[in-house]
Amino acid sequence: MQATINQLAVLFILLALGYIGCKVKALTPETGKVLTKLVFTITLPLTILSSVIDGSLNIEGGETVRFMLLTLAVNVIYVIIAIPISRILCKDKSLRGMYAFMLIFGNVAFMGLPLASAIFGQDAVFYIALFGIPFWISSLSFGVVLVSGKKERFNPKSLLNPVFIASLLAIPLALIDFRMPDVIIHSVRLAGSITTPASMLIIGVILAQSPLKDVFSQWRLLPMTMVKLVVIPVIVWLVLRPFIDNELILGVIVVLSGMPTAAVAAMFAIEFGNNEKAASGGVFLTTLLSGITIPLIVYFLLG
Repeated sequence: MQATINQLAVLFILLALGYIGCKVKALTPETGKVLTKLVFTITLPLTILSSVIDGSLNIEGGETVRFMLLTLAVNVIYVIIAIPISRILCKDKSLRGMYAFMLIFGNVAFMGLPLASAIFGQDAVFYIALFGIPFWISSLSFGVVLVSGKKERFNPKSLLNPVFIASLLAIPLALIDFRMPDVIIHSVRLAGSITTPASMLIIGVILAQSPLKDVFSQWRLLPMTMVKLVVIPVIVWLVLRPFIDNELILGVIVVLSGMPTAAVAAMFAIEFGNNEKAASGGVFLTTLLSGITIPLIVYFLLG
């Protein structure tokens, strides 16, 4: 519990630096775009690979397959919860798609990775990378359809991004206990250490562009936030606990299920010109309140 609160405090201080930096114009939306490109193309892939290149993981093929099946099951749970909730909250089909997206897709990369790895240790990074594989496939296909209102189709080339490729490469490297030379290991880890501060600065910049009046004037955001941060992780815990005896795996899945809405929701909304106010408000509110809900989830469900 204390470790979780301490790590969240660190993350929110970094987020606040990005927020304040944008407000005083030391950082700009363009800065956020540059940092996003840096994280997605260089530092985040290296963070993922750093967890498997020192040969310290003892992962078996059967365990990897089982975790991937659990991850797929969790994503199905997300959809089963999100679709009816979004229908209840929204009559407008376009807005309904955005709310479904915000409920299904959590901030696994920017916030989940640094937080879960801080709570559970370096071994958790490999599982977080595996968890991210269905995220990329579904967010760039089903997620795009939800946000765009069926105006866009899935482009398989969009999966050819460094994060997705690094996640796939991590699987065979972990299974064969591959070890790189020490100089490579230290270099990769040092570059990968940029991921956490850069990610939180990015979120801060995104949130700084969301006027508070736009957030609190949308009544649907509060019930959506409660479902996203509380209901979904509790249901995931209740469903999976009887089938998982590995506390690390259960902990990683539950904590990642309680992540705030993915920042990519706001990016997609801007790209497709759909419901930008709802997306930025959802990212802001879920991120803000996750500072309360995540420690409670760790304490009551995983303590």
